[in-house]
Amino acid sequence: MKKWIFTSKNLENIERAFERLMWGFWDRDVCKKQRKNWRLFIRSFNNIEPFDVAVFQLKTGEIHAIGIIEKTFYDDQTPIWEKEINENKIYFPWRVSFISMIFSKEPFIKHFIDLQYFIDGYGLGEIPEHEFKRILNSINDSSSFKINIK
Repeated sequence: MKKWIFTSKNLENIERAFERLMWGFWDRDVCKKQRKNWRLFIRSFNNIEPFDVAVFQLKTGEIHAIGIIEKTFYDDQTPIWEKEINENKIYFPWRVSFISMIFSKEPFIKHFIDLQYFIDGYGLGEIPEHEFKRILNSINDSSSFKINIK
């Protein structure tokens, strides 16, 4: 089981992921940064497996959710995120679905995780085991989270 970090620019996207039990990554052709890091992203995306764990953090380092991965897939044309709904265009077709998630509007912990293989532009990286254990301990100490099980 691998542990992943999924980074978002806002809490609303993480809450939407919790509601839909789904996350999406940018497509390659969105901008230069995505094209530059495309191969790194695809290698990592293809290593995400069922029952891996994803931790959701904001760019500020606040961790608001954790989920157990069900599967990955590509080219879902269902608009999920506000930008997609407003513009009627799919920006995040590289999808990850979840079996269950725990979510809190208040952060479980605020800490920047030093990620050796973080992929800029996609907000994806693998979490070291000791960092993951620290996150789990913080979640266990929290009383402000909700759970959603599929």
